[in-house]
Amino acid sequence: MSRMHERILLMVGCVWNLFTGLLTIFSYNTWFKQNGKAKIQALDVDEQFVGSHLMDNVSHVIMVFGLFMFVAAIVNFLIFKGIKDNTIQKKMLVWIGIWAAIQLASMDVIGFVIFMVAFVLYIAKNKAIRLANEGSSHKPQYS
Repeated sequence: MSRMHERILLMVGCVWNLFTGLLTIFSYNTWFKQNGKAKIQALDVDEQFVGSHLMDNVSHVIMVFGLFMFVAAIVNFLIFKGIKDNTIQKKMLVWIGIWAAIQLASMDVIGFVIFMVAFVLYIAKNKAIRLANEGSSHKPQYS
């Protein structure tokens, strides 16, 4: 049984994670810093000091999240490249489920849907492979 559909979905998911990671690092982080600086300039000196430290900390969190998504997209690409046809890879199933949960936790609805559909397809094809293997080993013999 071919796992072509899962490969395509997982590749799309990796590209989506790569895109969102780069977008977070370069676009969202820059936007946050520019708007933060504009808002901080309207405050008094003490509030500017606290606000700038808070803004730097939040900016670091945004950068770390973007780097996490970027690196994870590359790692997922390397992991998902190892999907084999006609075999049940339980570790792959667990990883797809974990990654779908990470997408849900990060509120990435598009990524969650992509990985959840791949997860469901993977489970369905595992069932078909299992039934095909059981059917081929339990064929009635006629004499």
